[in-house]
Amino acid sequence: MKHLLLTRFQGALIGGNIIYVDRHQIAPNQLILDTMPALERGINSLIDRGKFDSQDWSQQIFIEPAEPHQAIVTMLPLMLFFHDDRIKLRETLINVSHGWQLDWETCSSAVAIGYIISRSLTESLNPRTIITQLLDEMTNLHPLIFQELSTIDRLLDRTTSLHRVAQRLATTEHPIIAPTLLAIYCFLSTPEDFSLATRRADRLDDRSQLTQALTGILAGAHNSLTEIPLNGYVATQERVQWLSLAQNLLGVWAGVDLHRGFPTHPAAPLAVAAPQVIQRRG
Repeated sequence: MKHLLLTRFQGALIGGNIIYVDRHQIAPNQLILDTMPALERGINSLIDRGKFDSQDWSQQIFIEPAEPHQAIVTMLPLMLFFHDDRIKLRETLINVSHGWQLDWETCSSAVAIGYIISRSLTESLNPRTIITQLLDEMTNLHPLIFQELSTIDRLLDRTTSLHRVAQRLATTEHPIIAPTLLAIYCFLSTPEDFSLATRRADRLDDRSQLTQALTGILAGAHNSLTEIPLNGYVATQERVQWLSLAQNLLGVWAGVDLHRGFPTHPAAPLAVAAPQVIQRRG
């Protein structure tokens, strides 16, 4: 593996926190700060139950339909937890969206983000084919999402400037679709460079915190914590807590009993190998 799965989980959770004010100054993403309590409850639900329990999840987390920006970020733990089973991932994101009474557009946006994260974590992401694969595998996407993703795919092939892409999406009225697609474009146009992808998202005219957060999440999951600049890592509030949550979430995914966290005794080391080495959860 190019990057450890643990550092990819950590990269996804911490990557969304970073906003570049200028070349030297980094500020936390307020959307992530506001959503952190719900993210933490979601991860703890998976840890406490050892699996996804839809009833417990709904009791732990309630998202107003009027808060789709927070909803799509709050589903990140599920995107990480089900990254190795894209059918289950899609079904879970759809069911949670229905439970929160989110519209079809927001649900489809979450499915698209989750699919790309899944491809990154399983090291099967090809920037040139990822959108085609997404459209082929993730059925029941909203027609507008389907149409705009196809457009983004063509613009990527033409290496269209980010400014032109933003202008193209400016006519999209739904508050989630344009930020989601811009984040996907920022990531896929420079997938191996966390810093460049997130800086481009920060320089967009709308300064959307959702675009910034999703770009950081996608780039962090793909490039892992090790590729996040040190100043961005240091500027992340509650970074120790994020690292701990990522570690525990990985443990639950791997089937470890985490009632007391990871084994710390030298006689009981824990190792996580490459995809397909650990058997799937039952």
